[in-house]
Amino acid sequence: MFKVSVIVPLHNAGAFLTECVASVELSSGVETEIIVVDDASDDALSLDHTNALVVERRIKLIRNSQNVGVQASRNLGLKAATGDFVVCLDADDILLPLPNGLSYLSEAVDILNKNPDIVFVHTMSQMFGDFSGLTISSYPLEVDLVLRKHHVPISIVYRKSELASGIIHRKEVPKWQDWAFGVSLIAERWRRGQRSAIGFVPGPGYGYRIHSAFPRISRKLISEIEAAKPIVSAYRDFFSAVVPEVENDIEALASAIVARKPNRLTDLLYMARYDLEQAKSVAKQRAFSLKLGETEQLGIP
Repeated sequence: MFKVSVIVPLHNAGAFLTECVASVELSSGVETEIIVVDDASDDALSLDHTNALVVERRIKLIRNSQNVGVQASRNLGLKAATGDFVVCLDADDILLPLPNGLSYLSEAVDILNKNPDIVFVHTMSQMFGDFSGLTISSYPLEVDLVLRKHHVPISIVYRKSELASGIIHRKEVPKWQDWAFGVSLIAERWRRGQRSAIGFVPGPGYGYRIHSAFPRISRKLISEIEAAKPIVSAYRDFFSAVVPEVENDIEALASAIVARKPNRLTDLLYMARYDLEQAKSVAKQRAFSLKLGETEQLGIP
């Protein structure tokens, strides 16, 4: 049986961790290794929950002596990982059992094993907590969409062997970090002359918690162009090939990539192409949020 290393970084989110870990343990068809990286939590309740899990459950715990950030914490988890495949989860989120009774992790591993061109696998995300519903990008991703700055979820499953070329979660990327990591996987394959495709498990197989217990990175006000620059700089050759009509300059390339990003209405149209009834349901639920430039107080993706 294949092993999946599940990396869970946290900072003062221990109160959510029990539910997260329990959801991973319910994953059938694969062996799981849960690696929790506590990024110098200083909240007593969070620490109590995390310490209890170490005693009660078989999890590996890495505790940072000082706060180094979520990207560095994920990298520490990757260094400790011994699985054939890897997935990162946020401590306040969960894995969901699939409607067919199988697990997202086992289905993802099966897809990756059957097709060597698949670079990673993703699933639909179901929001819960302060808001309920599918995220607006709940449809199959394509490489071309990712290269147009489309959202890549944190919950992608990929082969650990993909990291052999030195791929890491880059600390200098301040926001849209999951997109940057997904692009890294694709760009490194491009450099090796390998094809890339993206696998999809309908699900929803991931639970994305909407809450205000602590701020998410996704709500930070950061220039998207500035956030894209570090990954564009790291893979300048790749992005120059993606948008050859643009001057080979970091600022110009980052601006061009961000300008290609689909808006929410375009997302909805992609969803309609995949599942019209699902798109109708999401449109009805979120009619208030489809206007260009409109923001949502809850930070709903």
